[in-house]
Amino acid sequence: MFGYVIPVKCALKDGEFDQFRAAYCGLCHSLRDAYGFPARFILNYDFTFLAILLSAETEEIALSRRRCAAKPFRSRNACAGGDIFRQAAGYSLILAWWRLRDGVADHGFRKGLPYRAASMFLGKAYRRAARDFPDFDAHCSAKLAELHALEQAQSPDLDRVADAFARILPYALAHVTDETKRRAGEELLYHTGRWIYLIDAFDDLEQDKRSGNFNPLLTRFAPEEGVLSERDTDWIKTSLHHSANRAAAAYNLLEAGPWRGILENIIYLGLPGVTNSVLDGKFKKRWRHREKGHTKL
Repeated sequence: MFGYVIPVKCALKDGEFDQFRAAYCGLCHSLRDAYGFPARFILNYDFTFLAILLSAETEEIALSRRRCAAKPFRSRNACAGGDIFRQAAGYSLILAWWRLRDGVADHGFRKGLPYRAASMFLGKAYRRAARDFPDFDAHCSAKLAELHALEQAQSPDLDRVADAFARILPYALAHVTDETKRRAGEELLYHTGRWIYLIDAFDDLEQDKRSGNFNPLLTRFAPEEGVLSERDTDWIKTSLHHSANRAAAAYNLLEAGPWRGILENIIYLGLPGVTNSVLDGKFKKRWRHREKGHTKL
């Protein structure tokens, strides 16, 4: 899916990496327990961040020893799950499935085959999640339909296209009754979503130029052979740092509980660090290989 929202490992304090890995493993097990084995294949760092944020105000982190599906003879600490991690699992699965359907709509028959196959593979799990969280499912469907319409029209309005995607994640906090906390959390997720959409567009720029896939940066700017000019790169860098800063400002209004160290690492260091890494062309070399096998955490 994406996988850009990550901590800076070398800056994590004692025990925090194990804590992050426990959240990652906990979400993996919650996906399997609630929606079956195929659901595990949508696991990534961005969804782990969502699970951590949803459980930020818990008083303590409950752990259990679980065996890894990829390494069944090895057990690790995993967040015990419960309603919050099941909710994060359902939201993650719904968003992943609708992104796959968006991929089907965006591509022709041949290029769309991988998206069709993946959405069929996840179909049963998605239907379970949609029954559990029908409001979030309807919200994702509506916002991605809006995004698809803008993409089909080859909209050059970069802010409008990014906004259509950014408005998906805030709905994950619609259940929060405290208005101040909900609005701060929605602001955090909005700008994180906007940041994800733009950083992904920049990361895929050269590939989309070759394949002819829609990329908002291709319609907004005029890159040569998939490479933006220095001026245009500075513009997108400023926009990315603006969203990261807005996300950080919103986070300051929230209680983070036992997840404070990890969340602060991701928001204050991870987002700016990945921004610079992607814009320098170094991100795929450093991180994408880890996405291929999540058990490497």
